[in-house]
Amino acid sequence: GTDVRYSPDEIRRALLVVVLALAGSRVLLSIVGVIKGRIATLIGAGLTCNLRLEMVQKLQRLAVAYYDRHQVGSMISRVAHDSEVLHGLMHQLTGGFLLQTVQLFGVGTMLVWLNPKLALFTLIPVPMVFLGTWVFWKKVYPRYYRLWDASSKQMSVLSGMLSGIRVVKAFAQEDREYARFQGAAERLRDWRLWVEDTSSRYAATMQLVFSLGGLIVWYVGGRDVIGQQMTLGELIAFLAYLSMFYAPLGALSNFTAWLTSFLSGSKRVLELLDTPIAVMEPDCPTDWHDVRGAIQFQHVTFGYDRNQPVLRDISFEVAPGEMVGIVGRSGSGKTTMVNLLGRFYDVQEGRILVDGIDVRQLSMQQLREQLGIVFQDSFLFRGTVWNNLSYGRPHTTIEEGLRAAKAAGAHDFICRTQLGYETQLGEQGSGLSGGEKQRLSIARTLLYDPKILVLDEATSNIDAEAEKSIQEALEVLIRGRTTVAIAHRLSTLRNADRILVFERGKLIEQGSHAQLLEQDGTYARLVRIQTQVSNDPNVDRLLDKMQGRLSRDGEDEQGAAVTENRKPHIAAARTSHHTMPRRVLAAVGASASGVSGGTNDGDGNAALALLDEPTPPAVPPHQGPDLNWLAPDLHHFQLNDDGQIQLTTPTGQITNSETTPVFVTCTFPASHPERYLSVRTWSDNGEDVEVGLISNLEEWPYADQDVVRQSLSRKYLMRTIVGIVQIKLAFGFLEFDVETTDGRQQFLMRWTGSQALDFADNGKLLIDTEENRYVVPNVDALPKRDRERFLQFIYW
Repeated sequence: GTDVRYSPDEIRRALLVVVLALAGSRVLLSIVGVIKGRIATLIGAGLTCNLRLEMVQKLQRLAVAYYDRHQVGSMISRVAHDSEVLHGLMHQLTGGFLLQTVQLFGVGTMLVWLNPKLALFTLIPVPMVFLGTWVFWKKVYPRYYRLWDASSKQMSVLSGMLSGIRVVKAFAQEDREYARFQGAAERLRDWRLWVEDTSSRYAATMQLVFSLGGLIVWYVGGRDVIGQQMTLGELIAFLAYLSMFYAPLGALSNFTAWLTSFLSGSKRVLELLDTPIAVMEPDCPTDWHDVRGAIQFQHVTFGYDRNQPVLRDISFEVAPGEMVGIVGRSGSGKTTMVNLLGRFYDVQEGRILVDGIDVRQLSMQQLREQLGIVFQDSFLFRGTVWNNLSYGRPHTTIEEGLRAAKAAGAHDFICRTQLGYETQLGEQGSGLSGGEKQRLSIARTLLYDPKILVLDEATSNIDAEAEKSIQEALEVLIRGRTTVAIAHRLSTLRNADRILVFERGKLIEQGSHAQLLEQDGTYARLVRIQTQVSNDPNVDRLLDKMQGRLSRDGEDEQGAAVTENRKPHIAAARTSHHTMPRRVLAAVGASASGVSGGTNDGDGNAALALLDEPTPPAVPPHQGPDLNWLAPDLHHFQLNDDGQIQLTTPTGQITNSETTPVFVTCTFPASHPERYLSVRTWSDNGEDVEVGLISNLEEWPYADQDVVRQSLSRKYLMRTIVGIVQIKLAFGFLEFDVETTDGRQQFLMRWTGSQALDFADNGKLLIDTEENRYVVPNVDALPKRDRERFLQFIYW
C-alpha cells in the first residue's frame, strides 16, 4: 500500500488529543472516586446510624433483668463500637471488593483466551489459598471475638471507675483502679497484637503463594518459548495479565481478614438484637379508663432465680387513695414488689391488678403514666434543672413547673443558684446535695401527676433537717393518690393508713401503726430496735406504752406535749411564707419523736393521734400551691437613699432600709430574662425567702422596670452575644470580636472547654480571661455565617 506520512503539526495535535484524553480520563476517574466514596459514606453512615437506633430501641424494650446480668460498659461498647462494622463493610464493598471481583473474572477470561494451558497453571495456588483461608478463619475468628470482648471489659472498667470516682477518691484507691484498668488495657493490647500478627502472617503467606504461581507460569511459559510453541511477546503479555489477576486475589485475601473481624463484631450486635424480650407488650392492650388507683396482689410468687423465690404467695389489696407502708428487713422482698408493680419484671405465679385489670394486659406506657416512683437514690440527668424537673412532662408550662417545685420545697434552693432553673447539672445531678436532689425528684414526680405513687426509701439517705423538708413535700405529693411507701425509718410511716410487714418473702403482719404495736410482733420489735439505737430521752415511756402499761393520764400528758411542740413549727412555717396543712404540721411536730427517736417530748402514738384528721381534698397535683404573683397595680419598687429596693403595697411598705431589703433573681435568665422573676428577702434565720413573683416585667410601670433591672444588673453581669464579627485563634487563645446587646465588644478567651459552658438548652456561656461572662442564649438563633464561625471553635 501507499505509505501515509503525517506532518509534525498533525503528530503534535494527535499527541495533544491523546494527552487531553488521558487527562480527561484521570479527572473522570477522580470524580467517580469522589462519588463512590460519598455514596459509600452515605450508605455506611446511614446504615450504622439506623443500626444504632435499633440497638438502643431494643435496649429500652429489654426488661430490667437484662441490665442485672450485663455490664453498662459492655452495652455501650456494642452500641458505639461494634456497630461500626457495618460502616466498614460498606467501604470495603464499594471501595474495592466489587471492583476487584469484576477485575478477577475479566482478567481470568483474558488469560484463558490468550493461553488456556498457562491459565490452568495459574490456578495451581488456588487450593492453597482456600486451605490457608480456612485455617486462618478457624484460628482467628474466636480470637476476634475475644478481642471485642476485651474491648467491652476495658470500657466497663473505665465506666465503673468514672461513675464511682468519688468513692475511689474517698478510699484513696486510685492506684487500685488504675491497676484494674491497666490489666484490662493490657489484655486488649495482647489480643490485638495476636490478631494483627496472625493477619500479617496470613497476608504474607498469600503473597508467597501468588508469587509461586507466577514462577510456575514463568517456567512453563519459558519452556514453550524455547520450544517455539509461543512467542516471547505472548508470554510477556500473559505475565502482565497474570499480575493483574493476582492483584485482586491479594486484595481479596486481605478482605478475608477484615471479613473475619466484621463477622465476629456483627455476632455481638446480633446477640443484642436477638435477645428475647422477657416483659412483652400485650397484643391487644386493655384501655384503662376512669383511673382510680386500686391495687391487688393475688397469690404472687416471684424470684430473680426461679429456684429461689423472693416473694411467696403474696396477697393484699390497696384501696384508691389509701397510703400503705411496707416494712421488713433487707432482702424481705419490699423493692421486688415495686419492680413487679411497674412491670420491670413479670410475676411467675399469681397476678397483679390495678383497678381490676391485670397489669400484663395494659400497655407499658399507659401503666407507667399512672405510676410515679420516687427512688431511694434520685437519678438526675446531665442538663438543666428545668429539663430534669419536666422530664416526665416535657411540654409542661413554666407556671406548672414552678408550682411543682414550690410544693416540693425545691423552688427556693433553685432560685439561689446563679442561673436558676437553667443551671446546668453534672452527671447524676452533681452540684446538688442529696436532699436537693431528692426534693427535685419529688417535684418531678409531682409534675408528672401519677395516680399511683411509690416511695422507695425516699428519705433513707437524708439528714434530719433535709428529711423534715422532704417529709413536708411528700405530704403534698401523696394527697389524692394511692401511695405505697417503703421505709426503713418507721417514723416515716406513722401516718400510713395501713402497714404491711414482710419477713423472708412472706406477708406476716398488717394493720395500722397502733394496731401493730398492740400485736407486739415483728413490727413492734423493729420499733423497739430503732428506738433503742436513738437518743430519745423518752425511750422507756415509749416502750411502756407499746406494752400497754402507760396510763391514760400519761397519754393526755403526751398529747399536750406534742401539741406544744407543734407551735414552733407553725411559727417557722409563717416566717417562710408557707401554709402547711395540719396533717403536715403534725408530722413535722412529731418527726423527731416516737419510733424515730427524736428529742421532742412525746411518742409515736401521741403523734399518730394528730394524724387521724381527714386528708384534705385532692388538688390536681401538677398545679401545686398557688404562686404569689405580684401585681403592677398593687405593688411598686423604689430605691431608698442607700440604694436598696423597697417593695410597697396599698397597705404600706413590705421592706425598707431599716429592716431587710428585697432583691430580684431570674428563674430563667437565658430564655426569659424578664419573666418569672423571683422577688426575695432575708428571713430571720439568715436564709433568703420568696416574697412573690413577677410574671412579666414589661407589664410594669417604667419606674418599676428601671429599679428591677438595676437589681438584676448587679447579679447578672453578662453580655448577650447577638452576632459574631470575627474569631481568631492565637497561641491557645481565642480573640472574639462580637456584637452584643450593649454594642460591639472584644475579649480574649482561653481555648478550652472549661471556658465555654453549656447554657440552657442550646446556648453557651463564655468566660474570658478577666472572668467576664458572655452568653449566647441559642446558638442556632445566630445568623448562619456567624453560627459557622462560632461552631468552628466552640464545638464542645
